[in-house]
Amino acid sequence: MAEESFLADDFIRQLMSVGEVDLLVGIPSYNNASTIAQTLHSVEESLRQNFVRERAVILNVDGGSGDETRQVFEQSSERREAGHKGLTSLRTIHRISCMYDRSPSQGVALRSIVAAADLLRARACAVISPATTNLTPAWIANLLRPVYREGLDFVAPLYVRSRFQGLLARDLLYPMSRAVFGQRIRELYSDEWGFSGRLASQCLEQDVWREEAVRTRPEAWMAVLAGSAGLKCGQYFLGPKTVSPSATGPDIVDAIRQTVGSFFWCMESNQPYWMGRSNSPAISTFGPEHELSADGIPPSQEKMFDLFRSGVNELEPILASILTPDTHAQIKAIALSDRAKFRFAAELWVKTLYEFAASYHHAVLNRDHLVQALVPLYRGRVYSFLLENANSSPETMEAQSEILCQEFERQKPYLLERWTGKN
Repeated sequence: MAEESFLADDFIRQLMSVGEVDLLVGIPSYNNASTIAQTLHSVEESLRQNFVRERAVILNVDGGSGDETRQVFEQSSERREAGHKGLTSLRTIHRISCMYDRSPSQGVALRSIVAAADLLRARACAVISPATTNLTPAWIANLLRPVYREGLDFVAPLYVRSRFQGLLARDLLYPMSRAVFGQRIRELYSDEWGFSGRLASQCLEQDVWREEAVRTRPEAWMAVLAGSAGLKCGQYFLGPKTVSPSATGPDIVDAIRQTVGSFFWCMESNQPYWMGRSNSPAISTFGPEHELSADGIPPSQEKMFDLFRSGVNELEPILASILTPDTHAQIKAIALSDRAKFRFAAELWVKTLYEFAASYHHAVLNRDHLVQALVPLYRGRVYSFLLENANSSPETMEAQSEILCQEFERQKPYLLERWTGKN
């Protein structure tokens, strides 16, 4: 039985007036007045074009926007309802708007969405970001259809990336999650994804909603939960993605705190699931598994090496408590090398990350401080990556990414050794 006490009475009344549905699309919002009308239009068109006979609800969950996001959503709904007259759909598309808090939280928004999905017995659901400016009706259908018609329980997106985009995912999150959890989900952290009503119900039963990792970036936790429960995961290629200029993302420190911190927490809270896994089978993938474009401008390298070097020096006692003496010595040695010849080798990078994860598990110091100590080392790894790949083709870079994934898998026994406290 889903816990409903955290839902506002008015929200529950709106849900009960809808009745059971086949499809639910959740749109978490926060100050998205300039884009949410177009998002709503794309969602409605997708439902009308691709799911003519299905019962559907569009749910806007707002984190206390200071602009007119909710009003724009409600007014757009009224205008479209008056304009369509049910001519292109055999069923009514219901629209609900609610405010879940007075500060934005992806986890709190997701909790409202999965609670609604559970109450309405939705079979397939999708989360859609109103900050995505090139959202098309096909995107929504491609996230819902594998769940509704193919029986998948979690569907991650795949995007076109330039050679220098998404380095945190490509050089850390994807290869490490593939090795640790055995899940070949490339976009473990994303703004759009699909999931089943079955998975929504299982999420709702978990007593984790107050955990910071779930409040900030719940999508990775949801994917790991699906895998640990034996549910089917997949991914769907959506193409290029553009984001509203007003939707400024977190800086590198916050990005690592949110994603790597969340990832380490997922490791900590799902130990029985991943410690016995030794492979990473392919998952259902619709379209290409990856696509790197040759365009794109590399990030500024001007201060990157200096920040790596100064961070290694300033954080020496902290790094000494996290890393083994050998790994710490190797990092100090490369920090003294000539910047033009600098190289943070894949083998050392994997070993470093596994020691960070094990130290997180053993709580050798405040966990948030531990994760932040990884930032200068990540900068050093990115600087090394940019030096090595300044003129590399997308094909070469993808081949190197696969080699890195294999290195993470090769060293997994070392992670287990450090995690269990053996020397």
